[in-house]
Amino acid sequence: MRASTASLPVVKRIDTLIGVSPAMHALRVEIEHAARCDAKVLLTGESGVGKEIASRMIHANSARAQMPMVAINCVGIPDALLESELFGHMRGSFTGAHRDRAGLLEMANGGTVFLDEIGEMDPRMQALVLRFLETGEIQRVGAERPQHRLDVRVIAATNRDLPADIATGAFREDLYYRLNVIDISIPPLRSHREDIPVLLDHYLRRYSHQHAVPVPTITADAMRWITSYEWPGNVRELKNAAERLIVRRCGTVIALADLPAVVRDRSAAAAAQRPRTDSVAAGTPATSAAEPAARSVADTIFDRLVQQRESFWSIVYLPFMVRDLTRSDLRMLITRGLEQTSGNYKMLVELFNMDKADYKRFLNFLRKQDCQVPYAKFRALRPRDRMVPDARLAPSHPTANAHVVEH
Repeated sequence: MRASTASLPVVKRIDTLIGVSPAMHALRVEIEHAARCDAKVLLTGESGVGKEIASRMIHANSARAQMPMVAINCVGIPDALLESELFGHMRGSFTGAHRDRAGLLEMANGGTVFLDEIGEMDPRMQALVLRFLETGEIQRVGAERPQHRLDVRVIAATNRDLPADIATGAFREDLYYRLNVIDISIPPLRSHREDIPVLLDHYLRRYSHQHAVPVPTITADAMRWITSYEWPGNVRELKNAAERLIVRRCGTVIALADLPAVVRDRSAAAAAQRPRTDSVAAGTPATSAAEPAARSVADTIFDRLVQQRESFWSIVYLPFMVRDLTRSDLRMLITRGLEQTSGNYKMLVELFNMDKADYKRFLNFLRKQDCQVPYAKFRALRPRDRMVPDARLAPSHPTANAHVVEH
């Protein structure tokens, strides 16, 4: 079935990056400079830091502001369909191509195209995008020759380390230098914690208005834990947490007990108990070189799955489908799970709180998204080589040595 472009609309709304820190001020200045020209922009940073918002700000403040901006997530569309989505196709070029169809690059002619998660493109698509960047010409799928030369500004974004991917051959060096005319790096939320209270207040007000409830206040203890938390999902995670607090109707005062469990985990508790300085007393915890390294998104989600018994379909599948998680996050999560189950995918279904009947659905999802991690190397792990987080997976379990039946 062909992906519908209804899920890839022309971007019309304008957001802004919120924050009072020097880091956010410097970022806004970089965006202003990028908006004054037509050069290609590469936005880098962790998932959830606001790369798409930055791209909209660049477009909205540029000379192309009255022309369309089209956004496409390169990881949200199967590789086999991505070429047709970008470049269009001719009637009869493949099953289901009943008419000629313009691609998203043509839709953005005169304006801007935002290529999100460009680091996830396969080598063939990288070559096609490079050719477009060099010539401005597009060739629809099924066409014998290029049809159009377009005037499109390209803004790309990635949460990957592209120089490292270049070293391993996963990303083309020539494409990297074509895209990296203006390089804007967006910092993770934990590196400018003074913006956390400002962002939280903004989203609490937004969702209070949306749900027609009074804007709550935050107790000092709760705010101390919120600002001490590492926020591996960055601003997107903070935004979701704010909406959850409003939807749960916690009342006019949000206390420590009202915070999401993930915010109150052991790492946050340790951070909240650190000696406070004057800046902490004012609501912002001090940071130092001795502060523990940030946990990855996969680490946090793994704890929620294994310790808090949340369902894979709720906290992994749905966020992945709406782009809150990347393929890299998903592969890392599956790897951690296979380490615990000695490569047994059937036990992984149980570990991740899915019904046994979901086994085939789970594998099909991983295959479709190219996130099925080979299991053989984990079979050699002995139980004492890995931590067993749940009694169901202990060596004494009757299915501990069961083998996955691959379909």
